This record gives sequence, C-alpha cells and structure tokens, in this order.
Amino acid sequence: MKQRSVLHLAIPLREPFVTSQGVLAERELVVIRLEDDDGTTGFGEAAPLESYDGVSIGAVIDSLRMGPPPRGAPPQARAAWELAELDLQRRRLGRPLGDPFNDQIPVNMTLPAGPPEEVAAAAAEGLRAGYSCFKVKVGLADDVERVGAVREAVGPWPALRVDANAAWPVEEAVAAIDDLAPLDLELVEQPCATLEEIAAVRLRVGVPVAADESITGVEDVVAAARLGACDAVNVKLSGSGGFGPARDALRSARDHGMAAWLSSTLDGPWGIAAALQLASSESLSLACGLATLELFDAELARALAAPSRGLMAVPQGPGLGVEVSEAALREVLVEEVL
Repeated sequence: MKQRSVLHLAIPLREPFVTSQGVLAERELVVIRLEDDDGTTGFGEAAPLESYDGVSIGAVIDSLRMGPPPRGAPPQARAAWELAELDLQRRRLGRPLGDPFNDQIPVNMTLPAGPPEEVAAAAAEGLRAGYSCFKVKVGLADDVERVGAVREAVGPWPALRVDANAAWPVEEAVAAIDDLAPLDLELVEQPCATLEEIAAVRLRVGVPVAADESITGVEDVVAAARLGACDAVNVKLSGSGGFGPARDALRSARDHGMAAWLSSTLDGPWGIAAALQLASSESLSLACGLATLELFDAELARALAAPSRGLMAVPQGPGLGVEVSEAALREVLVEEVL
C-alpha cells in the first residue's frame, strides 16, 4: 500500500520574469510524493501556469486528492502522478526513467522581456558562461531594440530564438517577424494563439516557425503537420501529461518531418530531470529550454547540477536521479495538502 502526500510549493525567482503575458515573481508547483511499504519514495511534479496554459494550481490539487487523476483531469496532474510512479518503480530497479543515450544535453539560455540593455548584459554573461543558443521573450513594443541588443552582445554565431507566447494576431506577427528577421533568427516560437494562425504566418515569413502552447500531445502534432503550421515543435512534459505522452509527441514530430525539442515552463527539479532523461533517450539535437532552475532563489534549485558551457548533465538515476532535502522542501512549502 502506497502512502502519498501532496505538497503545494512556491519558489521565489531571483528577479521578476517578464513575458508578453505578464510578470512572474514566484513559481507555484504541486509535488506528489509516493512512499511504498519498504520506504522507497517516488516524486512527481505538476507545473501548471494559469497565464500560459489556463490550468490553476487548485485544479491540479483537486485532481490529486483522491489518488490517480481521473480521465479528463489536467495533464499536469496526470504528469505528476505518472512521474511519481515511474520514479518509485525505477528506484526499486536501480535504473533511470529512460535510456539515456548522451551524458549531456545542449540547452538554451532564456532571457525575459526586460529593458534592452539589461537583457543584453544577461546575454553577454551567458555567452561568457558558454551558452551557444539564446531565447528572447518578445511581444512588446521594444522587441527590435531588445533582440538587436542581444544579437550585438552575443555576436553573429550563437543561435538566437524569439518567443512571442501567442502575443500577436496574424498581421502583427508577420510585420514583427519581418522586422526581426535581419537579426538572423534560428526560429520564432508561437507567434499566434492557434495552429491555423501560425500556419498563415508561416506562409508569409522567411524565418522558421515553431509551435509551443498549441502542442499538448500527439493529436496537436498531427494537426500541425496537416496544416503545415510549423517547422518545429516545443514539447512540455508537464503540459503533455507525462513522460510517455511527451515521448510520443516527440516521435510523432520526427515522423512528420518536424524538428522538436523539450523545454520547461519554469519547472522544478523533478520535471527538469525527467525532461533531461527524455531528451537524452530521444537524442534530441536542438538545444532544449531546460536551463531554468538558475532563475530560482531557493536551495531546491540546486538539486541538479547547473549548466556548464551550455550543456546540462543528464541524471543517471535511480529513477529521476533527484534528491531534495526536507529542509529544501520546507523552505518553499506553502501547504501539505495531504
């Protein structure tokens, strides 16, 4: 018989994180802990972000109160339960969740939509730290100045992505991307809200287009391919419903001739560890957006090794390969729900 506890966490950010959707000062997460009779423990994490995916912390907690989330529960709740079960099972076996192929995964540095000079300074620091791929949040009036400042700070060779988080209607997206195109962009992520709108934009711009918020599983990947909406997809493990569904989405993208990568919605260490193992198992080549723990101001953020030279080490297990002390959990604990 498994014992379970559900923890509501709030992790402060070192600095407010600004996007076209607003400002985030702390990251709330829901963590489920399963403990077997022999004392083996597995952890799973739900990372909803209501301004991004429309799913509230309360909805996830409610879905986890009675045990395994029912059909139709938020995918983040299903992901948390699946990860906890997998972590528990694989810890018993002394194995990781996936079959890591690479010891390290290339990751991008994510830059919020702050004042151009501040964002450029952060990018320059990232370049010195060894990052070779940068993602800049856009969708505000000063996008050209901010992205231009970043390009000037990092020079001509690093890959530079921009992410609008669905900020633009079609005509604004086309105009904005045309304005940003001379800055040599690797891709523009989620310019509009729907796959149909993204497809319309892709027909009219010369920069590769990626879908993010519009991708929550295999069905969305298939729809994106059918519409010719994008060149690549950004898959979120929590938003897809777990390790297995995210893996299926990545493989579907490959089968349909689209590039794919994994990223975090400011996930905690359990979600990042699972995504690193999955990225390694699937041999993803695009830099993944998983170097976000360093944005947190809490001991819990140090549960995984920090990026080095633009690479993150893949946890080798057992299970997720994450050990978080009780003190680190208490530091950010809002409530132990169960």
